[in-house]
Amino acid sequence: MHDASSGSTHCVVRPLVRILGLMTDLGVLQGLSDRGSLVDQVRESIQSAITSGRLDPGDRLREIPLSKHFGVSTTPVREALRRLESDGLVQVHPRRGAVVTALQDGVVADLYDLRLVLEAEALRLAVARTDLELGPVYGLLGELERLVDVGDAAFAEVDVQFHRAIDDLGGNRELAAEAERIHRRIQAARVRASVPGRLRIAQDQHAEIVEALRKREPDLVQEAVRRHITSAKDNVLGFLRARSTTVEPATPVVDAALAAVD
Repeated sequence: MHDASSGSTHCVVRPLVRILGLMTDLGVLQGLSDRGSLVDQVRESIQSAITSGRLDPGDRLREIPLSKHFGVSTTPVREALRRLESDGLVQVHPRRGAVVTALQDGVVADLYDLRLVLEAEALRLAVARTDLELGPVYGLLGELERLVDVGDAAFAEVDVQFHRAIDDLGGNRELAAEAERIHRRIQAARVRASVPGRLRIAQDQHAEIVEALRKREPDLVQEAVRRHITSAKDNVLGFLRARSTTVEPATPVVDAALAAVD
């Protein structure tokens, strides 16, 4: 005879398990590219899935399923996860694999503040240079314009590329690389903070930054980048805080689900 109460519990556990990332769908991961080492390729695929929102906070990433998915040994997978942990995108737990990091609003605020310091300095250096080449920046600005109406996931990756391009103008590649690392951590939260009209505002602010760079106006550049990053910070924090007031506390069923898989 079918146990109705058991079946009901099972039906509840399955979606909760999926929400908690214990049945991660690896189909959201892009195939490996031909760029760089196997470690770089695995890392890039997982990183893209996290920062675009295809992988959610709490999703679990295990070495063996990942190695089978990518068709590689566990060695490059293990190293890729270690590097992603160093980037702040996952947390690695012994014998339990890695889990996509869930950023708290305080951490997000700190990351935005740090990003502002780094990007403001990169653009200060850029304005002072005599060999400022804006061609690649205009190309990415045009690509972002085409993606404004497509959606956050498509816009997010090119957004990172755009900001890396303007930061590279300063000539300090270590500074630009660190700014990109911070930006990618933020994107994992920002891509979920979808507010109607937000991409249009962000793109208009991008154009303001590039125009200020073209004019080589240091004060205008600093004002534009501060307005852009502060606006993005307020948007994401507003979303996270609003969500935190509506999330229900975990139930015993969740604990049972975790116990069943560990």
